[in-house]
Amino acid sequence: MLWMFLSCMLSFQEEGDLKSISVEQTKAAHHFNYDKPIKSSVRIVAMSDKETEAGHGSGNYFKIGRHRFILTAAHVVADDNFIMYVQDGGFLVETDVVYIDKISDIAIIVPKANLTIKPINYKRNKNPNVVGETVVYAGFPADFGLSVFNGTVSICSTTSFTMQSFALPGSSGSVVFDNKGRVMGVVSALKMGFYSHSPFPQLHPTMVYVARANSLSRQGIEEIIVKWSSSK
Repeated sequence: MLWMFLSCMLSFQEEGDLKSISVEQTKAAHHFNYDKPIKSSVRIVAMSDKETEAGHGSGNYFKIGRHRFILTAAHVVADDNFIMYVQDGGFLVETDVVYIDKISDIAIIVPKANLTIKPINYKRNKNPNVVGETVVYAGFPADFGLSVFNGTVSICSTTSFTMQSFALPGSSGSVVFDNKGRVMGVVSALKMGFYSHSPFPQLHPTMVYVARANSLSRQGIEEIIVKWSSSK
């Protein structure tokens, strides 16, 4: 089994007659809790200089007490050759990487200035077995704007799960929520496999790998941010 990381460095061109579905249409078609993923979703931009965008990923904006932070995938912000910004309307706000776990592919970044969007309260899903859970996430795949996707958890382990949903490069770092608005993890990779009709691996955009955030408690995140703040 192969997995392709949805790196913010990958580019994507629209092909065929792929059509977007509005948030209103998606809400009407399904009974999911979309408010938290939509309201907290942010676009994370990698810049090689102040004017050149090298790529992008996604994340979600949270608060714990007075602390404000963005949860995303580690591979979105791990490249030291780029400066990471969060897009806030028509402006870019520089961020600090305060926590990064390349093994689990989860990271926490903090904007260097207040954002105009409002953060949401951080609350995680602590259940060890989430197979069958309905899930939802919002992010910025490829060259599309804010997009919303839902799905179902099909495979689960203590550190990750696979959901039947949809993702594209740029979706990386999008926080996956359960139907009660609790954090479950971040979008990390897509499955790739080999088939007899082609010598090359084929992408499965509907089998999405999610890094679980069940080890990131409210207290743990607060301690990470406080420790980082005191070291500045």
